[in-house]
Amino acid sequence: MVNIKPIKPTLSFEVLSPSQVGEIRAATLYILETIGVHFPSERALKVFSKHGAQVDLDSQIVHIPPDLVLEAMDHAPRVYTLSGRAEGTDLILDGSVSYFATDGCGTETIDFTSGEQRQSTKADVAMMAHVSDYLSSISFYWPIVSAQDYGSIAPLHELDASFNNTVKHIQSETIMGKDTAHYALLMAEVIAGSKENLRTRPPLSSLVCTIAPLGQDREGIEGAMLFAEAGVPVGFMAMPSLGSTSPATMAGALAVGNSEVISAMVLMQLVAPGAPVFHSLCASVMDPRSGSYLTGISEKYLCNAAAVQLAHDWNVPSLGGAFSVDCPTPDSWQLGRDSVYTSLFTSLAGSEMVEGLGLLRAATLLIPEQIIYDDEIYHTHRILANGIDTNADDMALDVIKTVGPRGHFLGQEHTRRRIRDIWLPQLTHPAPMMNGQHLPDIRQRARATLSRILEEHHPEPLSEDLKLELSSILKTAEKEKPQS
Repeated sequence: MVNIKPIKPTLSFEVLSPSQVGEIRAATLYILETIGVHFPSERALKVFSKHGAQVDLDSQIVHIPPDLVLEAMDHAPRVYTLSGRAEGTDLILDGSVSYFATDGCGTETIDFTSGEQRQSTKADVAMMAHVSDYLSSISFYWPIVSAQDYGSIAPLHELDASFNNTVKHIQSETIMGKDTAHYALLMAEVIAGSKENLRTRPPLSSLVCTIAPLGQDREGIEGAMLFAEAGVPVGFMAMPSLGSTSPATMAGALAVGNSEVISAMVLMQLVAPGAPVFHSLCASVMDPRSGSYLTGISEKYLCNAAAVQLAHDWNVPSLGGAFSVDCPTPDSWQLGRDSVYTSLFTSLAGSEMVEGLGLLRAATLLIPEQIIYDDEIYHTHRILANGIDTNADDMALDVIKTVGPRGHFLGQEHTRRRIRDIWLPQLTHPAPMMNGQHLPDIRQRARATLSRILEEHHPEPLSEDLKLELSSILKTAEKEKPQS
């Protein structure tokens, strides 16, 4: 039985007024037409030129007229479904719920057994997919770290480790370039069962990061075009940093980032009208004292929530950014402060997808037990976002009448039934120890929970035939693109 508990908000939160959303849309159209976006891809430049955009082949800058932007974006679907490889894994991106994922793609980990810091490996991707398969906070899985033991074909091995260890949908942010995208789509087709199933119930989607300011990545954009043609969802994430890769203002960062994302989605619609796309923008701030990258800061929280409104202004699903704090350890005051805002704000803003559980140090470091902390924060927000119900059973007037003044509710059937609905956070409010035993500290309890999941939870395995097909694709890819 797949365990997925998305956030179903009855509360709502908006950072931007309707007029402000309109102002950012107008700024985006101005930037796309007048300033332009860098597309270092011969194929992309040809597509834009064919459809009437102004293309400078020398600078590789594309100026997209407003009419072309609006016409292209009108083809993008508002609602579609992401699927896994088992019943109960379908994620319908219609704005009614928020589905959360792990973060990715970290490069280092604290080894769960030895405690030593080292480069991440395929085994780490597999271990965290295993844990994510169990956790109900995780609706879909980003390969949380990179398979650095497989060099240039690491993204394909990350998919292999993921498909083998969770039945949930996989979304990759490392599939770059035509060759890698080609093999990734072949692997996804194996899981889906056919090209048609891959299009209608895709077990894989892709996220491509833009290059701030106002640029695209050649390998990323060319791989994305293959995904679009296959009908497999592809999204684009802008990551403006206030003061360095965007203006030192939130409105300026949103205008720059939105322009990057919209220009890429326009290209997808020109390549394959109706291709499923999604919008993502995750901001940060440059520390003016050192030039370093700050993610635990108010401007990030506001921009990431505002980005959800921008996605919906263009009538496409949103991937919100949450968690991913820049503190180095899980059991810290900073984690408790910084994880609250984006994970709650983005879901209350109505983001269909939200990424971010499980990494520290600005999404570069995996400490495996960290995901247990984030899972608890997630469920706290899941209940907060659901608000308060006032139906007859919740109001419980008949029970109140039965108990009356100066009574108690302990013996009531209603209490026995409904008290079980109250979620108890196990890290901060563990069951009391018996016989005078001392309670382990919170980090030890988190590690014990992770160990129990790894020992007792058994993800539904792939069939041997499917494993062999994936292995064959990997071997072919290795011959064409050897590890380096």
